[in-house]
Amino acid sequence: MRRPTLLVLAALAGALPAPAAASRPAPAPPGVKDLARAYVDFLEAQDLAAAGRTREARARLEAILARDPAAATVRPVLARLCLRDGDLACATEQARRAIEVDPADASAHKVLAEIEIAAYQGSTPSDRRALERALSHLARAAEADPRDAGTWIAWVRVLGAEGRFAEAEEVTRRAAATPGFDASPLWLALARVMLARGETDRAIALLERVDASGRAAVPLLETLADLKGNRRDFAGQVVVIEKLRALKPDDPLVAQRLGEARLELGDAYGALEPLEAALADNPTDPILRRNLARALVRLGRGAEALTLLENIPDVYRSPPTLLVWAQAAEQARRYSEAADRLDQLIDGLQPADRSSLGPTFSLREARNRVRADQPARALEILATLPPEPAVLRLRLETLDAVGRPTEADALLEAQRAAAPGSGVVVALDVDRVARGGAGRENAALERGLADLRGAPDRAVNAAAAAGWLVAWGRAPLAAKLLDAVGLSGSPAPEVMRARAAVLHAAGRTGEAEAAYRQLLETAPDDAGALNDLGFLLASQRRSLDEAVAMLRRAVDQQPDEPAFLDSLGWALFQSGRPQEALAFLQRAVRRAGERDEPEIREHLGDVYFALGQADRAVAEWQAALALAEGDRPDLRRKIDETRGASNIR
Repeated sequence: MRRPTLLVLAALAGALPAPAAASRPAPAPPGVKDLARAYVDFLEAQDLAAAGRTREARARLEAILARDPAAATVRPVLARLCLRDGDLACATEQARRAIEVDPADASAHKVLAEIEIAAYQGSTPSDRRALERALSHLARAAEADPRDAGTWIAWVRVLGAEGRFAEAEEVTRRAAATPGFDASPLWLALARVMLARGETDRAIALLERVDASGRAAVPLLETLADLKGNRRDFAGQVVVIEKLRALKPDDPLVAQRLGEARLELGDAYGALEPLEAALADNPTDPILRRNLARALVRLGRGAEALTLLENIPDVYRSPPTLLVWAQAAEQARRYSEAADRLDQLIDGLQPADRSSLGPTFSLREARNRVRADQPARALEILATLPPEPAVLRLRLETLDAVGRPTEADALLEAQRAAAPGSGVVVALDVDRVARGGAGRENAALERGLADLRGAPDRAVNAAAAAGWLVAWGRAPLAAKLLDAVGLSGSPAPEVMRARAAVLHAAGRTGEAEAAYRQLLETAPDDAGALNDLGFLLASQRRSLDEAVAMLRRAVDQQPDEPAFLDSLGWALFQSGRPQEALAFLQRAVRRAGERDEPEIREHLGDVYFALGQADRAVAEWQAALALAEGDRPDLRRKIDETRGASNIR
């Protein structure tokens, strides 16, 4: 019979008879004293090993084996200590002898697996036999002790490191089938091995397939959320974090992540609740305050956003924060404050960013200086900027407004001398004359025609001038200019496209439709013409099937263009398909990013209203109102009526 091992020594010691109260202890039975001594040595060896005194621990264990060579439980412990000391010969011998006594000794198999793995990794060329022996030992260890997560993880990591992912996944499934065993750490280990080997897509797919529930799913969901975010798959990230939040509803960090992911997705309304929940737990967090302010700004609630930003410490006033601050101040009509924040933003840019982004922000600052009745400062800024059309127009407007028309004349003449008859110069001249007040339209038109007479390519320059005039809100005048120049017979696609767009903007939709169709006969795949004609038809609720088909072709060519996505969404909505429309309009908002378009937000509000989500509809309409140029009484009326009918604040 096999002798008792140290695992039963404690029971044996506890079973010894207690000495009689009035007599001397009876002599110990033969062998019991040795077993008791071995038990004490074993406990002391464990303490020494835990303290890092492996040499002394080994000596105690070797002493036990010297007295009792059949004490098999000691050998795998000694093998592990030998391995820790780098004594591979000792580790191998002790592990093998342990297995000779007990072939199912999991600890001994794990020691031998580690030795074989080291041999495989250290051999050149690689010794595949050592690898297979290591895998065999890990398999036997897992079979002997199926609840030891460390064995399974080691097995999965070895297979994963070799790119044998199918086998590793099968091993993990075997572990998961063990009753009461939590396989989540194994799935996570396998995913991390895949990531280490550059197999990100495979890791994401693996984590999406895992059927984990309860708290065990938390680390898997956290990793998957990180991977989705790194891929900028914010839609997928939101889905994952929503599952995570269901498991950790009171965790402010999860709420913050959800709000930030929704914000990146363009869902400012959906970002509010989780960001507010996170901020309630940490009301002074500057990043949270900035992100909540950003969501409020995207919804046109700049005045509320300012209350969150005003006390942010200087160290956190980074360019992104200052941009949100400037936008909030603009919405609140605090234009001097908006200009100051933009000035700080420009100072905080890195040199490369200042070169590329500085002019855009400087122009925006100048506009705010004009609105804040600081024309002198605005002119100082504008004088430093490249002579782009928007810069020149604002300079001319400001010079005329402060009573310096002679300087405005000189500026315009300098541009005319540099590029006589160019579309920009014509547009600036016409716009300036028309700005003189009622009755100036004919004079402006004559001025434009005079400029164009000397142009080398009259049709192209007239089309360019008309395009700028439309951008500056002078579509009817732009259309009259093109009528006077006579572009209806021009074969140039860019001229045909511009004429059609100008007629459309001027409200001359019948002529615009004819012009778009003429262009599409010449250039049937012109994405801009397909979009514009499709949108025109959708807005009039005519030929909706044709409109949707045209707009799908435009989106197929430029799937990230916000205007095209908006047009397709609008056409689907007009066709009575609001659920389909919603996805395209949400994408349009997401692709537009910080350069929100009020028309897109209004369309999105209309779709939400049709879907019965009045609160979200009002939020989007408010955003459109805040972003719109000038007043929109029709939009205000729609907001007020919906609020009244739905009791929305």
